[in-house]
Amino acid sequence: MDFLRFFIVLLLPGFIAARSYSIIAADRRRNMVFNALIFDLLTFIINITGLFYFKAINTMTELLTSFECLSFTRKYALLSILVGIILSVIFGVITRFIPRFRRN
Repeated sequence: MDFLRFFIVLLLPGFIAARSYSIIAADRRRNMVFNALIFDLLTFIINITGLFYFKAINTMTELLTSFECLSFTRKYALLSILVGIILSVIFGVITRFIPRFRRN
């Protein structure tokens, strides 16, 4: 059960961000899995940085013990989805309006 919860919390926001990126950038040729993993990495780095400064979570074990609290897990998941969507909108707009970033 913990694996499913960690999977949803850590990987699902990247897939949501990759889907919104492909809609905004109007680019459906790229591989969505690679985009999702990149958005997951960026979202994770941003969230870990925020948790380090605001909640004093310094190590991965402290993060895993924080995930045992259901309200923290829910807040972290919603924040991850929100950060992922914001990142995908920013990169999607850049990709759409600056055509040299597109592959032909």
